[in-house]
Amino acid sequence: MDITNIAIGKRYKCSSPLFNQEFTGIVEKVYDLSALVEVESCEEKDIEKSEDLNKRLVVPISSICE
Repeated sequence: MDITNIAIGKRYKCSSPLFNQEFTGIVEKVYDLSALVEVESCEEKDIEKSEDLNKRLVVPISSICE
């Protein structure tokens, strides 16, 4: 996905090496090559990791899809 198509407050499917499966996140801030997202929903096995991260993490723009 192109960085110009990322909108703050919008939901996206994201992936991260910290999680086992894709998750849905809401973009809070966009950086040059990444975005800060709040984890809205994830697989049950990733809930603990999400909570450890206070439900926020930075993901590369290349790991965000619609």
